[in-house]
Order: sequence, then structure tokens, then C-alpha cells
Amino acid sequence: MSDQIERNILLNPGPATTARSVKEALVVNDICPREEEFGTVLTDISEGLLKIGNGSEQYQACLFAASGTGAVEAMLTSALGADEKVLIITNGAYGIRMEKICDAFSRDFETICRFGEYPQVDRLRQKLQEEDFTHLAAVHHETSTGMMNPLEEISHLCREFGVKLIVDAMSSFGAYPIDLDRSGISYLAASSNKCIHGMPGLSFVIFHTDCVDEIEKNNGNFYFDMYRQWSYLKQKGQLRFTPPVQVCYSFREAIKDTLEETVENRWQRYRQNWQVLYDGIRQLGFRFYLPMEQQSHILMAVALDGVLHRGFDHFHDYLYGKNITVYPGVIPETDTFRMAVIGDLYPRDLHYVVEQIEQYLDAADERT
Repeated sequence: MSDQIERNILLNPGPATTARSVKEALVVNDICPREEEFGTVLTDISEGLLKIGNGSEQYQACLFAASGTGAVEAMLTSALGADEKVLIITNGAYGIRMEKICDAFSRDFETICRFGEYPQVDRLRQKLQEEDFTHLAAVHHETSTGMMNPLEEISHLCREFGVKLIVDAMSSFGAYPIDLDRSGISYLAASSNKCIHGMPGLSFVIFHTDCVDEIEKNNGNFYFDMYRQWSYLKQKGQLRFTPPVQVCYSFREAIKDTLEETVENRWQRYRQNWQVLYDGIRQLGFRFYLPMEQQSHILMAVALDGVLHRGFDHFHDYLYGKNITVYPGVIPETDTFRMAVIGDLYPRDLHYVVEQIEQYLDAADERT
């Protein structure tokens, strides 16, 4: 690999800053994805994902050549049948996206929580008591706000009511320790380019083996038919449709790196990164959308008002020139931007980010 490739610090919530080993794994001999040798790569990926989530005993992995939204669509349309009803926690943009998917495919659903509202377990319990739901769907880490929804408490509640839990863990799986074999989660979706630090192009659904009959019965999709996709790989060692071959090799390397670091150590590194960034920009006068107790320690939504007098785009472009990428906000009626610590980032990187932001603000002050 050329040493001229610059290392960019991506503070968007995926695709993430990738390790050199993951980039280098993209360069492989050309191979037909129907070869047995490539089937081994897909099997290694599936088994590695289950190891990351400690789900090797009771879970299966289903791979798709798609963005994370593709996996969420596959998960919802395969989990929910015509006579079933899901309660969706819609306290952010990605919970609302699950609502839109269910609406598009005429799946029966109700929603709970406003944008930015923390899901109180007592309120969820009351809703489950009042109506007959078969499933509950939640985003674990809501990257529109930076909120970490209480997965363990929600999982316990679902077991209490005999409700199957559907989780969008797009921006937490691979960093936040999730013990699938002990969690009671029925379905979990994520993608290659978030906390596992791979390249974009693959997404996946991990599902409990008890759900095999359910996904076979409910198959109401074509490309995103989970049962056919999973069983085809199990029987033939291939995906039904052409996968992104080089991305698969790279993702296998990213999974290997994740297992070597361990999820627990990665989680501690993320928390350290987040604290450096949070403390640094708070001291520079920035305010945050969420209170500390609701912060995910993966991403923060930062208020624009009172600090960035020339607006987000000017701020973004300055930092982009310093090999730093920040991300616009999506919170309704609120002027924010977002910064995540997903990827191959370390405290020194976040110290550099804070230094560059301070220099930007100092230069802006001199011009006013």
C-alpha cells in the first residue's frame, strides 16, 4: 500500500477511520465469489460475528450486500408476519426509519417516545400491559442524538412479557459488550463499516435459532429474504447474489482485529476517546443536546448556537482541510452537528481534533 495515503480522522458515525491492515486486505487476487475458497471467507465472517457477540451457541448470522438499512429492512420484514404486531421505540431518526419500513411493507405496528425522549421502562411496561404485541423494536445507539437506549432493561422487559426483541445495533455492535447468549435478543442488525471498522458494503442480521421457522414463514421480500439468504449460505457456501468480494476479505480482517483487541478493550478505548473530545470542546464553550447520563460515549450531538458564528459548513470545511470530518445534525428544530469516535481512533487523535477546533475558534475571534 502506498505510504502517500493520508490518515483521515472521520468523526461521522461510519464509515469509520480504518486500520492499515483493513485497507491492505482489500488488495487480493481476483476470484469468482462462487469458488469454495471464497465461501470460506463468508463462513469466517459469519462465525466471527457470532464470536464478537458471544452468540455462537444459540444464534445464526445472515449476510447481505447492502447498507445497514438493508439489514434492518430484512430483519423487520422477515421477523414480522401478518398476524403479528411490533411496538417501535421512535426516539430518534433511526427508530423512525424502522417505523417507515414497517409502514411501507404493511406490517402492524405502534410507536412510543418522541424524538430525543429517553425510553422509560415503566412507560414501556404499561404499553405492553395495555396491548397485545408480539415484538418490540429498538435502536440501541441512536446516532441522531447520541443516546444509548437501555438495552439490558428493555431486554429484561421483553422476557417478562414474552415479546421478541428486535435491535438495530448498527452503531454499537463490536464496541459495546453485548452478550447475545444471555441477552434474550431475537434479532440484531448491524453493518461492516461501524464499530467493527470494516469497509462499507456488507450488513448482517444475527438471529436466535428459535426464529428459523418464523423467518421461513414470513418471507415477504425477495432480495432481503433472510431465510433464503441464510440457508443458501449454509447449504452452498455462497450468497444468493454477487457480494462485494474485496470488502468481504477486508471485513474478515476487521473482525480479526476486533477479536484481538476484544470488545471490552475497544469499549474502554471508545470511552476514553469520547471523554477527551467531550471535555475538550466543552471547555471551548460548546453545549450538548443530551445530559451526561444519557450519552452513549460513542457519539455526541453538539449545539451550534453561540460558538460557530460562521455556521457549520465553514467549520466543516476548515476541519476537512486538516484531515478531520465532522457530521451535520438531523435533530428536528434544533441546530446541531455530530461527532463520533467510531473507528481506528485513539486519544491522541481526539486531542488533535480539540487543538484544531481551538485554533479555528481563535482565528474566528481575531477576525471579529
